[in-house]
Amino acid sequence: MRKSILLLIAVLIFDVWYRAYTFAPTVVEATGLRAWPTATGPSEPLDCDEAIYAHMGRRILAGDVLYRDLTENKPPLGYWLYATPIALFGYSETAIRLFPIPYILATIAIVWWIGVSLSGPVAGGLAAFLYAILSTDPYLFGNGSNLEHLMNFFSVASLGLMVLGWDRGNAWPFALAGAALGAATLVKQVAVLPLAVYVAALAIRPTRDRIKAVGWLGLGLGFTLAAAAGVLLVQGAGTSAYDDIVRFGRAMATDVAPEPGAPTAWIRWLTGNADPQGTLPWPFGKTDYLVWWGRGSWPLWLMTPACLAHVAFAPTTSPKRRLVAGWTVAAIAEVVLPGMYWPHYYLLPTPGLALVLAITAGDSFAALGGRGRIVELAGAVAIVAATLGTTFLQVRDYLLRPPQDLTVRYKGGGQWVVLRALGKELGRRKGVFDDPRLYIWGWQSPLFFYGQLDGASRHLFTDNLLRDYADRDHPLITPRVAEIMADLRAKRPALIFAGYPPFPALRSFLFENYLPSRLVPSANGLGLWVAKDRYAAFENFDGPGTAGPLRELSGPARGGPGPGR
Repeated sequence: MRKSILLLIAVLIFDVWYRAYTFAPTVVEATGLRAWPTATGPSEPLDCDEAIYAHMGRRILAGDVLYRDLTENKPPLGYWLYATPIALFGYSETAIRLFPIPYILATIAIVWWIGVSLSGPVAGGLAAFLYAILSTDPYLFGNGSNLEHLMNFFSVASLGLMVLGWDRGNAWPFALAGAALGAATLVKQVAVLPLAVYVAALAIRPTRDRIKAVGWLGLGLGFTLAAAAGVLLVQGAGTSAYDDIVRFGRAMATDVAPEPGAPTAWIRWLTGNADPQGTLPWPFGKTDYLVWWGRGSWPLWLMTPACLAHVAFAPTTSPKRRLVAGWTVAAIAEVVLPGMYWPHYYLLPTPGLALVLAITAGDSFAALGGRGRIVELAGAVAIVAATLGTTFLQVRDYLLRPPQDLTVRYKGGGQWVVLRALGKELGRRKGVFDDPRLYIWGWQSPLFFYGQLDGASRHLFTDNLLRDYADRDHPLITPRVAEIMADLRAKRPALIFAGYPPFPALRSFLFENYLPSRLVPSANGLGLWVAKDRYAAFENFDGPGTAGPLRELSGPARGGPGPGR
């Protein structure tokens, strides 16, 4: 056991080093420490999700209230937590990159403990290592600061507490499991799905207190959700929170049509999203839009069905192992049910993948020490080969690529590089305005972050539902469009960026009060618009600082979809 603990510590240290590669150039610049092989050029820029979460975290610290002052269709906990790194380390790229690391380390430790509990030290060590590399896979956007890392921490904590309490006579582990699952649900609603697995498992648990255990599980879940609702009510955001989380969230799932050229439903869960022209990624086609999520860890995913069946149905299995298998199936369902299939959603099953693979490997190695049957030998060899294959892919496609190149190659993220440069340029020039505010009709939220600019409306992010119904009647969108236009007229932002073709009211407002900036080519209303009264000062600005290398915003960088939310 001591060796397994030492291995866990080694994996935790490795994970910090491994994830830090994303912002290694910043570390090198600040400390002179060169601990990575190709940490050249700038660090990887923030994508639209990271930037809007960071912006909202800063606004929360400044006194704004979620849903009342900032709209969002997801529950509040992720945003509340996103404020912590900004409070501790400032409003910076490095703070956002550091943010998920403690949660990932804690998840690794829990995954290790579950593996040790269910299959011994070998399984625990392997599970920890597998989750470390799976959760950093750049093809899954795992090396970023996605909310899925928070969801996994809370959800895996709930699984660990269920395993802990299974053979005990105490109710507190189940109450805490419910509370942890509630916390995951407060990050994204879909995280509640393992509740069905837990209730079913407890209902058939051969003890007299199974109904009591279900009750304590529900109590923990309910208390956590009620506590968050109470905070929002006290803040005066109860009604707006209901509209955003429940009504708007439901409409996002039911009223948004698939993107043009999207794959059919039966294959979309496997291929992810096609590019705007409908071309699928390799091996189904060839596109540079978004690279297939499976390319970074496909050997481990390929092994998962057989290992999942082993953990669930082998003669040597146990109720706690079946609980792990059920949790993994529920996590896979969390990817499928929203119907959006963005790469970072596939982070959600990765703790389960690590566990079922490691448990199967532990069983195979144990059997080899005894009878040495061919099935166990084949299983052990296959899992070792899958682990080595995925490690090879990660080294080739992650550690041997310059950090900024990661976002361009694997995430369709040349747009983020351009938006970082443009945002910094806006930050240089914003001093020509008395009250520099920015409104974005699109998903180009890095402009808020890198330009250090505030919004002109509580509607900060243009999701697909708002985009699709901005110029036609919808019970939720029509009032929002009216509110956006009222905000723009009342606060008259200095800058407006149109990443989508503006709806008629916005187009008229732009042509009446703004001129298109030469910084970004304009066509069909797209591009950067500057208030007429300060247009000359903005365009001819020659103040302090150095302009970043702006490239033309075109194609997906200007009008295409961002990487999902």
